[in-house]
Amino acid sequence: MTTCGPTEVLWERRRVALAFRLSSRTLGAVRLPLLVRTASPSERALAADELPPQPETLEAGTCGWVSWSQPIGAKLPRLRGRGRLLIYVAQQYQRYFVDLTGGYDNYLAKFSAKSRSTLRRKIRKFEELSGGRIEWRIFRKPSEIEEFFRLATPLSENTYQERLFGSGLGADAADLGYTLKLAEQDLVRAYLLFLRGQPIAYLFCPVRNGALIYDKQGYDPQHASCSPGTVLQLLALESLFKEETHQLLDFTEGEGEHKQFFSTRSQLCADIFVLRRRPGLIIAVVAHAAMESITVPLRDALRRVGLLAKVRRLLRA
Repeated sequence: MTTCGPTEVLWERRRVALAFRLSSRTLGAVRLPLLVRTASPSERALAADELPPQPETLEAGTCGWVSWSQPIGAKLPRLRGRGRLLIYVAQQYQRYFVDLTGGYDNYLAKFSAKSRSTLRRKIRKFEELSGGRIEWRIFRKPSEIEEFFRLATPLSENTYQERLFGSGLGADAADLGYTLKLAEQDLVRAYLLFLRGQPIAYLFCPVRNGALIYDKQGYDPQHASCSPGTVLQLLALESLFKEETHQLLDFTEGEGEHKQFFSTRSQLCADIFVLRRRPGLIIAVVAHAAMESITVPLRDALRRVGLLAKVRRLLRA
């Protein structure tokens, strides 16, 4: 692994899953050995004829590289060749951010009066369920982070994020060790929301490329009716605005109504694979592109008519 500074990982060798999905369900995946980087939100947007930044050398046993959340100036063709390379744009999306520099009151002012009323009602409802006082905690020091993982990991295992995507906290020794190193440098924030003494929602945010990353979040589905995820996010945002340590909360790759609703700005980005032109890779990429050409328009159509969230809830059930 090559690093630049305490938090920015430039390249990491990893087996990346090219997943075949139907909405939120993964039907299968092809795993590719690649060099991986995550772009900084401050990077210059790529022009249409540019390749994303590349490693100095391609390691033996890898079949190319991928740049996640690469800022781009305009929509790119999904698939094209350049010499001995195959360039596959797996996803193109708006990457959403919250500007943390303007104060919490100014942030709330971005919402419509109706939305602000809805958010306040959710907070009041949770206060009533909690006996008049919301119990929640912020974790940032190494000893606190260890306690966070101890409390939040069992909760994470019951969330739909873990069941459907395998994207829970994953507190193995390597993950925890790396997070503790971040905490020693005050480069992580983690939050837990409790109800009657039991953790029911978590939010985990490390610092990467100078921005606070909205990395892992989840809540106990048994308490979905009291909106614990939204309540915890509002509490965390208010705390971050008051703290005045970070300038940006990065919702990272992927679109969603939740990210769009809470963000203050966005940037067009893409996940760009640059692969060696080999028959097996070409077949895998063409098949993945064909699957995406069906599912992505269907997802967008459901979002436009207001049915996407309902369909996802049915699939989760």
